[in-house]
Amino acid sequence: MPVTLDAVLARPELHLRLIWGDDVARAQPWGWVHSSDLVDPAPFLSPGDALLTTGTQWASDDDIAPWVVRLAVAGVPAVGFGTEVVRDGTPDALAEACAAHGIALLEVPYRTPFIAVARAVADLDAEERYARVRWTLGTQRAIAVAALKPAGLGAVVAELGRRIGAEAGIVRSEPGSGGEARVLGDEPPAAVLDEAYGMLRAGRRAARTIDEWSLQTVGAATALTGVLAIGPGSVHDDAERAVVTSVVALAGLAGIADRDAHAASAADTAARLAALQSAMREALVASEPSSLLVAGQPDPSDPVALVRPLLEHDAATGDELVETLGTWLRCDAVAEAAALRLGIHRHTVRARLRRAADLLDRDLDAFSARAEVWAALQAAGRF
Repeated sequence: MPVTLDAVLARPELHLRLIWGDDVARAQPWGWVHSSDLVDPAPFLSPGDALLTTGTQWASDDDIAPWVVRLAVAGVPAVGFGTEVVRDGTPDALAEACAAHGIALLEVPYRTPFIAVARAVADLDAEERYARVRWTLGTQRAIAVAALKPAGLGAVVAELGRRIGAEAGIVRSEPGSGGEARVLGDEPPAAVLDEAYGMLRAGRRAARTIDEWSLQTVGAATALTGVLAIGPGSVHDDAERAVVTSVVALAGLAGIADRDAHAASAADTAARLAALQSAMREALVASEPSSLLVAGQPDPSDPVALVRPLLEHDAATGDELVETLGTWLRCDAVAEAAALRLGIHRHTVRARLRRAADLLDRDLDAFSARAEVWAALQAAGRF
């Protein structure tokens, strides 16, 4: 979750005191925190920037209300007043003006420098960003596992709904259904379904928002397999958007692979992996034609073929690229965590990953490539 007043107040080392703040004001996200004693700091602030001040800009308390109005227009969520610099205690006029305009007000004691508050906000923001990266990687991995199940498409959308805490469904046309569409997962309201049907009939990639539902087509432009529908209540931040992008890719692949996987034994894991890899190449070539995707591809009937260059390289050199790559994938693609688990330096991990990427002819920064390699390592019994 983004940095809020409550998160800052929870830092005991800052010794901050809340003067005013209702539930709405306390929940407002902080983008950053600045300090200023300008008469009009609004031109230098962005919406979501909290402001710290000592009040030297006010000739009298009559100047406070207009100053707060300017902050409200600028979208400032909170004001911190530094006491014992110009005056003891927080002015009543400031408390009244902040309450009137819905801006939270906290008191910063003299012993707490403004830079300490700014540093705390920066730390909270960094912690949140790291947590969201971890969530993204963990969610993408869980969704990749779901895509390998016999009913991959339904499993993918079910996992997405659980992870984002919102309704999620895929509206798709079934072969031989006369154009009728059905829903895997949560069924959207009628108006949203009608919009999804229209997107399918149009037959081109598109993304829409209707009644707080997000709609995005799934599959290659020349062969749509459905429309992903996500209901209200999700976060809609960069982390979630990265997950949704992965789901759109994997749902398209799973939609293609389902036709092959249902024809095989559910216990035949190698066959399902081969079907998924073949579908992945088919979808990638259809969506973004490239000689790198067409030429020199491993035999789709052999799911181990992709990682065979690594196995042969390790056998010849003892470089342990397979172990390093597998550990890195288990650690959510975080080199530092993989290095700690392997007992080697993070630079060594990164060097081995670069070598592995060269041998595989894959960009391991791309989620689709990591998913494909992960599946191949599974088939090879090395994961």
